[in-house]
Amino acid sequence: MKFMKRQRRTAILWLLDRLGVSTEVFHPYGVEVHVPKGSDLSMRYNLTRKVPYEVGEATLIRKYVTPGTHVIELGGCVGVISALTRSVIGPEARQIVVEAEKALVPVCGANAARGALPGAALAVHAAVDYSGAPFVRFATGHNAHVGHVAQPGEDGNDVPTTTLTRLMEGFPDDGPAALICDIEGAELALCHAEQAALARFSVIVMELHPGVYPGGDRDQAALESDLRAAGFTPVETIDQVTCFVRA
Repeated sequence: MKFMKRQRRTAILWLLDRLGVSTEVFHPYGVEVHVPKGSDLSMRYNLTRKVPYEVGEATLIRKYVTPGTHVIELGGCVGVISALTRSVIGPEARQIVVEAEKALVPVCGANAARGALPGAALAVHAAVDYSGAPFVRFATGHNAHVGHVAQPGEDGNDVPTTTLTRLMEGFPDDGPAALICDIEGAELALCHAEQAALARFSVIVMELHPGVYPGGDRDQAALESDLRAAGFTPVETIDQVTCFVRA
């Protein structure tokens, strides 16, 4: 079934190419995004069909992140949110994008850098993890957007690990800062472990995943408690994406 779906999507993209419809350059939210052939087929197919992509994240970023804000984005995927964020923060602000799928690192990095000054954007190949291991098994899932740290016995690729604290070694220590986070459940450990690092940020836009937390809603409540302890208040939620601002 998956093979048939892939073949059908490949054929549709080929036909659109023959008809002169771009299947590599897209404009979600009015922002130019490049996803070259050979990148995630499902993402290219959905973007070609103009399937809504991360509406909650996009809306909250545009509403609460301001020009000149330095950004760390965890979970870059193909760079739609990376490009949107760059359009909001402007060319000079520092933007670090983390992506665990190695083939997508240059893709989201290029989209974050489009319109940026040289050196303002950095893409990092890593998975956010607090086990202490240097590498972690990462499963892509049915498309790159739902990639996650693999469960025991789940197939995947070994990816270098990182933490928010480590990423901030190359992050400006002054000026406004925002954390954008969509890491399919790994945010639970991050919010518990990174109280000191979170103090650097004034805005957090985070997709929550109670369905994958071991304790479900109870774990989400603990996560929100950790963020309150770090000085944040939830101000708006759209499609499981919540914006927290420093009180």
